[in-house]
Amino acid sequence: MSKKGTLGFLTYDWSFGTKPLQPNGCAWYRCFLPMKELSKLDWETGMGIPGYNQEHGFGILIPDEKAIHGWDIVVLKLIMLNRVVDQVTEARKKGQKIVVDIDDHMEALEPTNMAFKTTSPDANPNNNRDHYNKIIDQADALIMSTPFLKEYYQKKYPDKPIFVVRNSIDIDRWHMRKDKSGHFPTVGWVGATPWRSGDLETLNPFFGEYLSKNNLRFHHSGSIINAPSVLQQIGIEEKSYTSEPMKPIMKYPELFRKMDIGIVPLRDVEFNHAKSFIKGMEYTAAGIPWIAGWSPEYEYITSHGIGRLARTPDDWLSHLDELKNPKVRNIERQKNRQLLKELHSTEVRAKEWDQVFEEILAL
Repeated sequence: MSKKGTLGFLTYDWSFGTKPLQPNGCAWYRCFLPMKELSKLDWETGMGIPGYNQEHGFGILIPDEKAIHGWDIVVLKLIMLNRVVDQVTEARKKGQKIVVDIDDHMEALEPTNMAFKTTSPDANPNNNRDHYNKIIDQADALIMSTPFLKEYYQKKYPDKPIFVVRNSIDIDRWHMRKDKSGHFPTVGWVGATPWRSGDLETLNPFFGEYLSKNNLRFHHSGSIINAPSVLQQIGIEEKSYTSEPMKPIMKYPELFRKMDIGIVPLRDVEFNHAKSFIKGMEYTAAGIPWIAGWSPEYEYITSHGIGRLARTPDDWLSHLDELKNPKVRNIERQKNRQLLKELHSTEVRAKEWDQVFEEILAL
């Protein structure tokens, strides 16, 4: 038995076509990385697909192995199944502490975001946002990735313990790319268009016009077959545009190899107000200076000297003008990465996870 307790992370957020099985991005940042770091701090940790039995409550199903039971605290990530609602109630009676980790504002999803349909009660009667909310209702505690989310859920559940642990990044897994583009850097974006809320369109037409005028190229990493085109959404000339498909999490850093300046366009909507600054951290870890549209979390991270914030088209163009200078880019990427390591590495954030789970165990 560990000194502190046992802690199991359960999710269906896996890339089921990969061998070995790999988490998707949400599960990587909110389950795998905390699990890994907390195991160094005297917690017995595990992660897997949700399992359940009447004797022990929730357990972890690991492919080709028996289910592992006996977890003091169970963290549910993006689980929306109807049957889990009653299982949460039963597991709590058996003494398990049930926690829901939340890093997306599901109740603010818009129809332009694919998750709006995939989590809709009408389209998926057994696996949807309504069941998700009922699971949240039953949980002993909630953990949020942003203060915005905490404020939102604290209004709904004034008596429920709610904690904030911001995202962090496993910076040692990332390598600083070499920027050899001189005064003609490639601008880029990493992401999949189906899961956006009209974000890229906020740059149209001024962004594409600027790239054309200054003979700059644009690269999109994360394209998906039959998905909306970044080329059209931003308004970029086809001759200046390249793309590559999305990769699983273990190869994900490779998506950042072909760009010198990263962008994080964000529409001013509630869903984005709740988002974390994870994309900015990824650019920073890869050694790419970046510009983000406004959101509370991007205002927060840029106020600490990491990245650049753009509220208007003129802001975007002014930042691009400055970042065309290779000396500016090199100074900025070195500074950004050092600050990221000091403020948002997994080792730094592990202390916060540790404190939160100690408090939850004592509930």
